[in-house]
Amino acid sequence: MTDNTDLIYKSLFLRNEISRNISIVISGAERIGSSWCALTLAHALNLERKKVLLVDANGKFSNISSYLLLQKTLYIEDYLFGKKTLNQLVIPYKNKNFHILTAQQGNNYLSELALGRIQIFAEDLQILAENYDCTIIDIGTELDNKNLSLCQIADNILIISSENNADLIKTFDLIKFLSNINIDANYNLIINKVNSFEDGYKSYEKLSKASDRVGLRCPDLLGIVRIDTRIRDTIRNKELLLSRYPTSEAALDICHIAKKLYQGIIHE
Repeated sequence: MTDNTDLIYKSLFLRNEISRNISIVISGAERIGSSWCALTLAHALNLERKKVLLVDANGKFSNISSYLLLQKTLYIEDYLFGKKTLNQLVIPYKNKNFHILTAQQGNNYLSELALGRIQIFAEDLQILAENYDCTIIDIGTELDNKNLSLCQIADNILIISSENNADLIKTFDLIKFLSNINIDANYNLIINKVNSFEDGYKSYEKLSKASDRVGLRCPDLLGIVRIDTRIRDTIRNKELLLSRYPTSEAALDICHIAKKLYQGIIHE
């Protein structure tokens, strides 16, 4: 993560006053399921009869394309190279109202772009998001100026953590960093991969107390996702948890989070 808090891109982005219901999924630590959370949250919102766009901006890993068997192979890179518009690259997943923009796995495309080009990309994403009830953008853990520039278009920033102490430290560092760059958005925490709700609340309490000690406002707790062995089975079979195991613990947890997120959107 960059230490430079005087970010150049702050002067580039002029947020439109009209909310486009864009949520960024971000994490300070790797291997805690942020891409899975983004995908499953988008699916849960779609099951609530919302038209949803899921954007894979996690160029380092691009897990979303590896999680699913998509109907066709179109990548964001084709837009960046001027071959296609974003609208032409949207892939419908099994129905008309769940759309995905994905990148090639392992191609950290944002790192190759000039900051001005990322500004154009963000603005085009804003325009595309007008066609959807909710847009979820997964940017993963590559938290440099370029990746974080996408946060400037967000209405909601969803920070993913786990109960692991090392992950909590990295999450706290992310909270401090986001506080320094002062992005105008709603901040929320999702505690993933915990054995119980009690453990999840304890993890949130640690972050809240650490924030209080340095005079920061800890993001609100949006929800807790319990460890569920059926998640691994769905990833292996390239299926969505809410389709294969809709009543599993993690599925119910994500659905609860999706409802809270959307209720927050419509009441803004």
